[in-house]
Amino acid sequence: KSLKLGKAPGVYNIPSELLKAGGEEVNNILCVNEYGMKRNGPTEWTKSLVVPLPKKGNLRLCNNYRTISLISHPSKVKLRVKINILKPKAEEILAEEQDGFRAGRSTVEQIFNCRILIEKHMQHQRDLFHNFIDFKKAFDKVWHDGLWHVLRGFNIDEGLVKTIESLYMNSNSAVFLNNTIGNSFKTTVGVRQGCLLSPVLFNIFLERIMQDTLHQHSPTISIGGRPVCNLRFADDYIDLIAGSQAESQVLTDRLVASSKAFGMEVSSEKSKVMVSSESVNDASITVDDEPLGLVHKFKYLGATLLEDGSSTVVVRTGIALATAAFAKLGKIWKSSISFKAKHKLFRSLVISILTYGCETWTLLADTERRIQAFQNKCLRKLLRISYKNHVTNESVRELV
Repeated sequence: KSLKLGKAPGVYNIPSELLKAGGEEVNNILCVNEYGMKRNGPTEWTKSLVVPLPKKGNLRLCNNYRTISLISHPSKVKLRVKINILKPKAEEILAEEQDGFRAGRSTVEQIFNCRILIEKHMQHQRDLFHNFIDFKKAFDKVWHDGLWHVLRGFNIDEGLVKTIESLYMNSNSAVFLNNTIGNSFKTTVGVRQGCLLSPVLFNIFLERIMQDTLHQHSPTISIGGRPVCNLRFADDYIDLIAGSQAESQVLTDRLVASSKAFGMEVSSEKSKVMVSSESVNDASITVDDEPLGLVHKFKYLGATLLEDGSSTVVVRTGIALATAAFAKLGKIWKSSISFKAKHKLFRSLVISILTYGCETWTLLADTERRIQAFQNKCLRKLLRISYKNHVTNESVRELV
């Protein structure tokens, strides 16, 4: 029932629509509840097709491609059974600071936490150090033997661990290009791309790294009276939070050391430091003796954070991006399609850009006027109502 329709079928070339239409008979053939937990099934169930997708730049360079992996739909049914067993245990293990791939949580909560921390520390004239740590190819660097050790250390059911371990031992991939499947090759490191288990397995793996990092550490920062020294969202930047440069350096050194112990590597190039303070304008944090870049603003989980926590510049940037998106769709706005269709496109393709993370904004009167002015301008374009027609903005909005 949870299989999505219209998805690429993978090695077996069996569409999800066919499995769903098969009903109880197909369910009995698959024998997911018993057979799928004891064995890994046919070899095709552990095989994934790697499809390279071109990015910008010279397409003769491998780095200018990103890949997606296609897994067979029967395999996904089996994996769904496993993930339903693993998820409840993962929820008991994961810290509150981790919001990635968890039900009822989103990027908005972490963006809000960052903004409110900055605002409150600036308001009370206290120093706040953000160290945004990035791992090099995080999902692709997960050490398999280390992952099994972590799962057993968290007392995950041994039968489930062995099943996952066997799945990875038998996993192989093949490149699918120009309607041709290449030779199979083994994957010996990293979580399986496209696998339902991968996000949860990565979260558990990272949890162990963070537990080693924070062992016997006493945070100097708190949210609502609760001590906190990091914010996480799956494999995105880890925000190490500290009240001083010395504390920030200690946390960074610990994270680098515990990451190396599990085969992960911190990127000193992409990791950045941001300081929110009335008195401190500089900071020197290093990773393996390499200084991290100091920034005055940082794009975290898709939202721009400023060192003073203000939202004015963020909203202006959002309006500029939304204006550019609106202009690119000019042919649609000039076309003869219905206003209802245009308005739906406007809301989904333009307004969504402007309002991303808006729940975390500190909305001022001037900011609200700017947003309203942008909306009025766009609606007039959609309705083909010029200012020369002397129709008020209120009347325009009533027509929507």
